[in-house]
Amino acid sequence: MSEPISRPTATVADTIERVFKPIQQFTRGWMMSPDTDRYGVELGMRTGREFWIVGRAGVLGSCPAEIAAGALAFHAPERVIAAWHALPDGLTHHEVAEHYASRITAWGEVAISAFDPARMQRLDQLGRRIIDAVPACLGALFTGWRTLDRRLTAYIPNSTDIPNSTDIPNSTAARVALTTHLLRELRAAAHINAIMAVGITPLDAILASTNEPPRTGPAYAEAMGFRGPFRDPEEVRPARLEAEALTARILEPFFAVLDPYELAEFGELVETTRNAIDM
Repeated sequence: MSEPISRPTATVADTIERVFKPIQQFTRGWMMSPDTDRYGVELGMRTGREFWIVGRAGVLGSCPAEIAAGALAFHAPERVIAAWHALPDGLTHHEVAEHYASRITAWGEVAISAFDPARMQRLDQLGRRIIDAVPACLGALFTGWRTLDRRLTAYIPNSTDIPNSTDIPNSTAARVALTTHLLRELRAAAHINAIMAVGITPLDAILASTNEPPRTGPAYAEAMGFRGPFRDPEEVRPARLEAEALTARILEPFFAVLDPYELAEFGELVETTRNAIDM
């Protein structure tokens, strides 16, 4: 009698840690693309960075600029407010978000379509189960993107006839790109809650970021629009590390909707797909 085939398993905590960096790197594919910047400028935004700011926060609708700044958190409020008020004539903030969504899916069409469709469909299915388990109260920006995403992906892969759309592609690859974006917005929402809980500010979190240079310290804070003088990052280093651990704990109930086999599968799919993309 043959022995049963063993399947890999993973814990919730290990999976959260495993997918964190790959998901961050996925989203940089379109966030840092010259094509995205160029699209934003052609749309009427003053710079590609302002397209990113308004595009990402535009899911909140045409709210006061201070609300958008609060939702983004890790960008200097003055920079967000200036971008929010520089909206091109004839466009709403929410329409800019729809245009930004089109850049996410356009990137997915190129970068994700080369992979096995069955594996990508599975990545999407598992990721969506995590996303759908999150309460709306976790964060307005995450919930705004999830709401926009549900409207857009209701037409993927059934139809390209999306009302008021900006050419959202009709494919699993496009949907996977949106899934990775939502997973990053999910972690961002959890992280904002965590840094507030440990008593530090978004600026403190930037100064003492656990990322590799140049995405940490005073230079990174300046790149995000803040101006010094800055406090010594070492003053908040312990709290910053505590916030990282708390962020993971906040995420645990949502990842826990997957069983140990599915967690291992999801981690493998995210990690190997990201590692196979040249960016």
